[in-house]
This record gives sequence, C-alpha cells and structure tokens, in this order.
Amino acid sequence: MSRSRSNALSRAGLGATATAVVLGLTACTAASASPADAPARPGAAGLGDSVQPGLGNGGYDVRHYALGMRFAEDLKSYTATTVLKARATRALSRFNLDLTGTEVRSVRVDGQAAHWSRSGEELRITPPEDLPEGAGFTVRVRVGAKVPTAEEAAKLGTSAYGMVRYGGFVQTAAQPSGAHRIAALADHPAQKAPATLTVTAPSRFGTIANGEQTSSRSAGGWTERRFETRQALATQLLQIGVGPFRVVERKGPHGVRLRHAVPRDQAGKILPQLDATVPRILEFLTGRLGTFPQRTYGVYATPAGGELETQSLALMPADQLTAQGMQENGTDGVLAHEAVHEYFGNSVSPHRWSDLWLSEGHAVLYQYLWSQAEHGTRLEKAMRNAYERANKELRASGPVAAPRREAFEPRDRAPYGWGAYQGGALALYALQQKVGERTFQDIERAWVRENRDGTGSTAGFVRLASRVAGQDLKPFLHSWLYSTKLPKMPGHPDWSA
Repeated sequence: MSRSRSNALSRAGLGATATAVVLGLTACTAASASPADAPARPGAAGLGDSVQPGLGNGGYDVRHYALGMRFAEDLKSYTATTVLKARATRALSRFNLDLTGTEVRSVRVDGQAAHWSRSGEELRITPPEDLPEGAGFTVRVRVGAKVPTAEEAAKLGTSAYGMVRYGGFVQTAAQPSGAHRIAALADHPAQKAPATLTVTAPSRFGTIANGEQTSSRSAGGWTERRFETRQALATQLLQIGVGPFRVVERKGPHGVRLRHAVPRDQAGKILPQLDATVPRILEFLTGRLGTFPQRTYGVYATPAGGELETQSLALMPADQLTAQGMQENGTDGVLAHEAVHEYFGNSVSPHRWSDLWLSEGHAVLYQYLWSQAEHGTRLEKAMRNAYERANKELRASGPVAAPRREAFEPRDRAPYGWGAYQGGALALYALQQKVGERTFQDIERAWVRENRDGTGSTAGFVRLASRVAGQDLKPFLHSWLYSTKLPKMPGHPDWSA
C-alpha cells in the first residue's frame, strides 16, 4: 500500500490501509507436529507473531478457502459463509479461527454441527470428535454483519476496518488485520491458501473480487459471480467490491489480462489513463523482475479508494485516475507501487509481520525507480533524503525488521510505519550499492522466483542474498535491519544520518 491517504477516507477519519482473503498456499503454523500417540489438545490462538500476536491460529495448515457473500438489496448488510479446508498438524480437541464484529449463525465441522464459543477476536470451535494428527477436515462458518459507512468505520478504533460503504460502493481494505471483521478466517499472511470467492448482489450493481471470474448467473434481479484465485492469496489482500461500476477487460503485455472496475459515470475519464499507464508499468516491472505473478491484473476505482494492493486488483481513488488527478497526485507512481506488490507482498508475502519491509521497502524502491525512468526524478536524491531522517524515525518505531508494536497507535496499525517503507527501501538501496546493480537484480529475481506463491522472511532473504552474491551479507544487512543507528551508506561516505 502507498502511505498517502485518499481524500475521501481522510475526510471520514480513515487512513488508507497499507499498500489487501484470503487465501493462498499451504501455510506454516507455529505448532510443531506432535507424536502420533499424543493426546488431542487445543490449537494455539495465534502464531506467536511478535508484532501481531493474536493473528492466525495454530494446530492446522489451511489448504483452501471458499468464501461466499450475499449482500442485502441496499448493500448495508451481508451474510458470509466460509468453508475452510485444512489439515491438522497435531491431534486437536479444539481449534480457533479469527473473527470479530459479526453474528455467528452456524458452525459445522465435516458436515456436523460443532460447539463454538467466542473469546475476544477468537472463534473457538470444538469438533464433534477429536481430529487426529494429519487428518484433513472441513469447517463451515456462516455469519451475518452490517457493512459500516466510512464514518461508522472511523469510530471502530482500528485502521483495519475490513469492509466499508462510501458513495454507493462497497470496498474491502483489510490490511493488516481487518479480514476477520468480515468473515471467519485464519487472518495471518503465513496462512495463505487458494480461494474461491462467490459474490451475490442485486443485478443493478457490478461485483468484483480477487482472481479470475469463472462463472456468472442471474435470476430474479440478483446476480451471482464466482472468482478463483490461481495464485496464493493471504487474508489481508482480500478484495470484494460491489457498486455502480463497469468492468472492462484488455489484453495486457506478456499474456497478462487487464481487468479494471471503474465508476460508470467516470469510465470515459479514467479508462484512457489506465490504458496508457498500467501496461507500461507491467513492462517496466517484468523487465527488472521477470514474469508478472498474476494472470489477471487491474484496478478497482471507487470514490473512497485507498491505494491498496489487494491481490490482482489494486484499490484506488477514482478522482486520482482522471487526467487531472493523475497529474496533480503523481498517481502513476502510486500505480507502480501497488503493482510492485504483486511480486513483493502478494506473491511473496511476509512470513511474520516484522518481515513487512520486504514488501513495502521493495514497493517504495521500485516506485522511485519507475519515477526516475519516467520523470527523471533521481533515486539517489530520494534515498539521501530518507537516510538523513532515518535514525530519528527508527528510534521512534524500532529497527526496520524489528518494529516495536507499542510505538504504533492504534496497535493494529503496526508495523506500517516509516521503517517498513523508507527504512526498507534504504536497506535494499544499500545492498544494491554494496553488491552492484547486476548482482542486485540477480538477488531480486531469485527471491521472487524461489518464493513464488509463498512467504518470505528476513532471515531467508539474507541467506538468499548471500548465496547469490557469493559472500556473507548477514553482518552487513543486519546493520541496516536491526539497528536504530544506520551505518554509512556504501558509495556515499558524505551522507549523514
């Protein structure tokens, strides 16, 4: 996500959530597999994440999500049914899903009614019988909820409001922890799983979601559309949109199909800008990073927007996508930032939230590189400006790869701060300065290729960079990632932090 804020949401008191379910490949859980003869016990209520300790759940791997959502005629409420397929990593007497702010209608495990209870933002589920280690199982949870207006969402005391109504549109902005305000999920990027998303709404509205549309059927004034994510999708990247928009498709570069959802009354002003900009961004990125991770990519433009990298469908404020809006806001750079996330953040998601710099730092760096190529703005100048602020910013929020949760308000905003964005970009720029441009590009391509549709950690990046560069880069990178006082920038001894 871009760190700037859309005007509409800012007026309502909501910041744009980071540059957003559900759902991707088999995830690692914090729990180790227990011996085959160990007694069943409850799964952990979290993954032990130091930044967001309550998110995700232990004791099982998520294999697939199906999320079906049916909206009311006026879009003010919905029912959501989550069908989660999982495998127990130890014998389970009980397990959890993340859920808050919704009314639970029913819970079933393997087709049978299951006992459930709620504790804070946890849904505790007790299956009719203990689940043996290694057993596959299916959980079905049906909930109902209201879709808050932007003004109502601003009063929730959270930056991760999940889903919101504004200007007649419904949009999803779940980073970092808002997806479980919508439906019952394992709401941590490490628990990615492929997803089937089904959206039912009055036929007068358009509907859109992550992935590729695979079916559509209408009856009695209602339309149901089904979408499949062919790449791994994390809950924070969920996008489900409903409203008076038009969906258009284009042929993009290198076999990527472009799909944009834009307000009907602004389509004539927005589509020419997207047609002129998005294909060039994808060409630029594939030239540096290799094959684009998504088969389908585009923009969901709404009155509120949010500048958010919801997977395969970047959420953007409509007014910033007109010719005037593009010029006044430098929107092409924001579009580049969100597209970079398809490599860093979406295809390769942070394994823990302290690894967010691998997502946002890369997005900032390549946004600067795009602006340098397009507009002649110098990357070196941007990095020097960031370097001069670095020590002050890092003292306030903690090191780039070890942010202090207590430094963020609200807490669920952590770790979306200066360190993850500018601090992450500085660490990557320092690496490029040390190893040279060619080796740096080799590192980048290897990272996205070897971790595609999975997660990546700081330790994993350090190991890969060292292997590709043929030298031990751990001391060097740790000095940039785990300190609040940065070392001298390679190649720029005159810079002062």
